[in-house]
Amino acid sequence: MIIPERLINSLKEEIEIAVKDYRLRAENQEDKQVSVYAQHIPDEDFHDDSYYPLVIVSLNKVEDTEPVEGSGSTATIGLTIGVYGEDKQAWMDLLSIMERIRQRVLIFRKLDRRFRLVLPVKWETVEAQPYPFWFGYGTLVYQIAQPNEQMAENWDRIMENGG
Repeated sequence: MIIPERLINSLKEEIEIAVKDYRLRAENQEDKQVSVYAQHIPDEDFHDDSYYPLVIVSLNKVEDTEPVEGSGSTATIGLTIGVYGEDKQAWMDLLSIMERIRQRVLIFRKLDRRFRLVLPVKWETVEAQPYPFWFGYGTLVYQIAQPNEQMAENWDRIMENGG
């Protein structure tokens, strides 16, 4: 498994733990668990509102810089958090999910014994929500392994193991 894929799946698992006991009323459904998707929603035509409540964990970018103590390569992960609610107070459900995730990632800052969360972490919503849908966003940066020239002789073995 390659590094970005492994990071996304590790973070997805942490988020699933953070929201596992949280249930919301969704359109035409009672007591729906939060769905957590890696990179995108499998069927992106959005004709089926049963996706909500949801969290989408996706890779935004990877940056490689000259390694200086405590730096090097990072991966920026974007979280899209969405809920459905005709009740004008549904924004509170959105914030509750965001807070559960925020606390989990700050308490468990290292994923898969290899990806370390870099602060600051960013959480935001937008004022003009597309009612009855409510969205929030998180931006997380993780330190990831940085390849170097000394690894050239092991290229085939590294690629065989997925980085």
